[in-house]
Amino acid sequence: MSLSARRVTLPAITPIVLQKRVIKVYSEDETSRALEVPSDITARDVCQLLILKNHYIDDHSWTLFEHLPHVGLERTIEDHELVIEVLSNWGMEEENKLYFRKNYAKYEFFKNPMYFFPEHMVSFATETNGEISPTQILQMFLSSSTYPEIHGFLHAKEQGKKSWKKIYFLLRRSGLYFSTKGTSKEPRHLQFFSEFGNSDIYVSLAGKKKHGAPTNYGFCFKVLPSRYALTINNVLWPSSLTKREGPET
Repeated sequence: MSLSARRVTLPAITPIVLQKRVIKVYSEDETSRALEVPSDITARDVCQLLILKNHYIDDHSWTLFEHLPHVGLERTIEDHELVIEVLSNWGMEEENKLYFRKNYAKYEFFKNPMYFFPEHMVSFATETNGEISPTQILQMFLSSSTYPEIHGFLHAKEQGKKSWKKIYFLLRRSGLYFSTKGTSKEPRHLQFFSEFGNSDIYVSLAGKKKHGAPTNYGFCFKVLPSRYALTINNVLWPSSLTKREGPET
């Protein structure tokens, strides 16, 4: 049989039908609202839907939060994240909630980055001999693929230990590291702590009460277990210094 005589049968094209799910979203007064949403809805879409249904003014501060009461943690769900994927990571017996409320600092990092990184905490991993100021470094970071190095002290708890240690950490493009010798940045003194490719950052709501943290201001992130951390359901917990203390020099 010649090629021209062959009949080609193409598979039938089935239209993609997105499944719908019902989610419950809470307000600050603990009232809730059930929403039927498609499986590909983003956090930004949910916020827009609730703004519309409640006749709110959209001042770009309305935010969707993931609240984990069993470990005392909470995080901002980023605009692009799929809400159904967030819910799929919850355990069946966990009483987690989605909250819808204002967060006036939602985009503050992009407006005023220097508020988040004091000059003494920002540098390049390679020497610049003072030719580039910390302010210029942050501007380069926000406008290009250049990544500055952020460094400072954090409290961290080693697995199986009760006490917290104040350790010098360095945040680089490749991940978070800590120094085994004071504030030394020499490669032989740096140990890898974690990467951020597939992690979510949470803030502590009751670190002192629930986990004996030394400060009220803390954060943690979901990554694989590491040496210096308090592990709670695959969550690593380095606790930040209080705002009053500030980093050591």
